[in-house]
Parts: sequence; C-alpha cells; structure tokens
Amino acid sequence: MSHKSKAIIWGSMGLSLLLLVVVLRLFFVWATTLPLDVPVRLDKGDTLDLPVKVRTLEFDTLAVVFSTGELPLFTVRKLSGGPIWENEQWVEYPPAPMTLAWKLLTPGGELLSEGQGDVGKELISYGSDEITRAVTRIPMQPGDYRLQVTVLNPDARFGEVATRLVFVAEGRGKTWQSGVAWWGSVLSGVLLIPLILICALLTLHHYTRWRYGAPTAD
Repeated sequence: MSHKSKAIIWGSMGLSLLLLVVVLRLFFVWATTLPLDVPVRLDKGDTLDLPVKVRTLEFDTLAVVFSTGELPLFTVRKLSGGPIWENEQWVEYPPAPMTLAWKLLTPGGELLSEGQGDVGKELISYGSDEITRAVTRIPMQPGDYRLQVTVLNPDARFGEVATRLVFVAEGRGKTWQSGVAWWGSVLSGVLLIPLILICALLTLHHYTRWRYGAPTAD
C-alpha cells in the first residue's frame, strides 16, 4: 500500500474520531445544561417569572447558590449556613430563615403545581466558590415551563451576597443521558483525543513520505 493511501486512511480515521468527540461534547453540553440558572435577590419580595427548559429528568431540585467570590467565606457562611472555624473550634451555623413560594406553569400560564420550600440541605458544590442549598424538589417531564418564585421573608442581609436560583441534581447519574454524557467525556479525554493525535502524526508521516520521499507501488 502506498504512502498516499495510508495518509488517506489515517486521515479519514482521525477525522471520524474528531467528529465523534465533537458529537459527544455537544451531547454533554445538551445533557448537563441546567434548566434554570438566574440571579435572585433574597433581600426583596418581588415575584420572578422565569422560563424553564427541561431536557432530562436529572435536574429536578430547586436550589439557591450562594457565591463566595466577592465576600469572605466566613461572611457568606453566616447567612447560607454551614461549618465555620470560630474560637478554635468548628461551629455549625444553620441557614438564615428563608422561604420561597413557587408555582410551575405551562408556557401558556396553566398551573401545574405549586408549593413552598425553605433554604435547607446543602448539596454538593459545583464550584469551590459556591455554596448550593436545596429548597424543594419539583419533578418535571422534558419540555418548556414557566416558574414563578416569590421570596416570602426577604432579609436585607442577603443584599450583600450574590445569589442565584437554579435547578440542580441532588445526585449524579440518575438518567441514561447523564451516564452517556459522563462516560462520553471520559472516553474522549482518555482514549479518543490521544487516538486523534496518533492518527494526525501517522497521516503527516505518510503524507510527507508520499510527497517528498521515494515513490512506492500501490
């Protein structure tokens, strides 16, 4: 087989693997995009009317994310709750009382469900500078919705803390979509990308031999 043929074969294989990596990455983004992730003011009692786009059953827990990027962790923990090293010992602070009323509606305004929830259980953080606490679980089928949220007991102290309202997963791997997204990401990083580099090197090698080396018979 000539170097030209080998260059075409390895190049085609590399492009196919690259396409697979792109597809897996796009699926990862699609499957892991949160249905809701917007700023919320806990120091005001305004009612928010928010669009929600549910793609999988993975993210069904309404939660509040407290950012520690602008303030010391100690200050944020005083409001969001959690362990604080104080007076040479760990002190567990409960979350400041905060209740949210919510209504889940269709895009046309038909009421599907409603309720109230308190900022409570701390979930696994999605970043070292964030504290995520669950409010309530709202099961939803894939589709488009509207979510109305009202802070029932606004607290002026929360005006200092950047907070967001999100739908998150209380655990990982509850759906096949999350499994494919996770393992696809691992497969891409551990196997497919190295194989693409190998294919690229072999393609370059055979192309160089074909263009500048001694000719060989097909």
